Amino acid sequence: MTQANKSITVLVVDDEKMIRDLLGDTLGAIGYTTKTAADFSSAQEVLSSGKIDVVITDIMLADKTGFELIKLIKDQYPNTPVLAISGKNISKQSIMNVGADGYLAKPFRIGVVEELIQKTLLHRDIDTAKQIPGRKKILVVDDEPDVVSTLIESLEVLGYRAEGARDGKEALKALKADNFDLVISDIRMPEKNGIDLLRDIKAGNPELPVVIITGYTLAYPPEQAVREGADGYIAKPFRINQIDELLAKLLYNFEKK
Repeated sequence: MTQANKSITVLVVDDEKMIRDLLGDTLGAIGYTTKTAADFSSAQEVLSSGKIDVVITDIMLADKTGFELIKLIKDQYPNTPVLAISGKNISKQSIMNVGADGYLAKPFRIGVVEELIQKTLLHRDIDTAKQIPGRKKILVVDDEPDVVSTLIESLEVLGYRAEGARDGKEALKALKADNFDLVISDIRMPEKNGIDLLRDIKAGNPELPVVIITGYTLAYPPEQAVREGADGYIAKPFRINQIDELLAKLLYNFEKK
């Protein structure tokens, strides 16, 4: 992981020399390439002089505020994530509203900083991959119309294309009529249930990823889904970020750090 971090350059902006040097040196020891700046003007020079992958900035700077630096970066370097840090009583929401990608209150542990860097870069890479022409297409299979419509809407927001099917039988028709990159299927459905659908898909197209969602985890546990050939398993009720992380892994080979 250290070698992989070497290709990531982090700019640390803080008017307190001790914090600036400590954060820069520690991130450097972990394996990141680090640069530091004491104020807005110095940060601007560093940004204009070369590639910066992540900026970590204090909100209170000597010449201008971190808010102004965040706005500058988002205007001139929109693909560069910015993480804000502050020891003052400043609301997280006000910082996020100006475009920050993350926020940490002082004092913080270096492990939390690294985790936030990795998480932020992961999301940036996923978003970039989703913008490649030919968005991934997902088939959502569930006999509950509200579940289907909600999932389709959420997947569209996440950058995917999505269509729905009411049961396994309808899903197989859709798979014959069009190409899909992944199937998300409930288990209990009329006509053809999710287990039979999974088996049919894997018999005809074993490379097509299938994610099982179910509210009956005791009747159909994850181990059984894996034995049947499922590529992923999520229990209801679920959060959409669980779906996003699993699809990122299956479709873009992005693993959450």
